[in-house]
Amino acid sequence: MLKSNKFKWLYFAALSTLVVTFAFAPANALPGQNINTVLKWVKTKPQLPTLTYSSETLTYYGTRDNLSFHVSVDQQKVRSESISVNGDSKLRFTQKNAKAVKFLQDIYGSNIANDFKNARYVTKISDIHFYRGQKFAYTVFEFEGGTDLPGSSGFEIIPLNKLQQDIDNTKYCQTNQCDI
Repeated sequence: MLKSNKFKWLYFAALSTLVVTFAFAPANALPGQNINTVLKWVKTKPQLPTLTYSSETLTYYGTRDNLSFHVSVDQQKVRSESISVNGDSKLRFTQKNAKAVKFLQDIYGSNIANDFKNARYVTKISDIHFYRGQKFAYTVFEFEGGTDLPGSSGFEIIPLNKLQQDIDNTKYCQTNQCDI
C-alpha cells in the first residue's frame, strides 16, 4: 500500500509541474506549431498586425505601420515566420543590434532572442545571411531601398532541419532568377 501512495504522489507532483509550466510559460508561435496556436498568439502581441490568409501562397500575412509579418504554412503547421521592418535605420536584424534583439525579445521572448543572438553565422548569399541557433535557424536580409523606397530589414525563423534546404533554394534562385 505504501508503494501505491508513493506512486500516486509522484504522479500528482509530475502532473502539477506540467500544469504550472504550461499555465505560466510564455506563449510563442514558432515553426512546427499548429497555425491556430499562432493565430491566437498573434492576437496577444499588440506590435503585430491582424493576419489575412492567402490560399495562393499558403501564407498568413499582415502589415501594421512599418512592420510586416508573414507566417508560411504547410498542412496547418507553421513552416516559417518572418518579420520585416521598413524605414527604420536603427532597427537592423543583426546579432549586435540591441534594438533588434530587444524587439525579438518583446515578440518571441528571451529564449528565441538569445538563441538568435548566440547563433553561429553560416553563410551569406546575395543579401541574405544564414544563422544556426541551438533551437532554430534564422535568415536575415537587408534591402537598402532607393530615393523613393525606404530600406528594410527582415528576420525569419525556420526549423533547424530546413536550414540547408533554404540555403540550397536561395543558391538555386540566385542562379536561376526565381522569386524566393
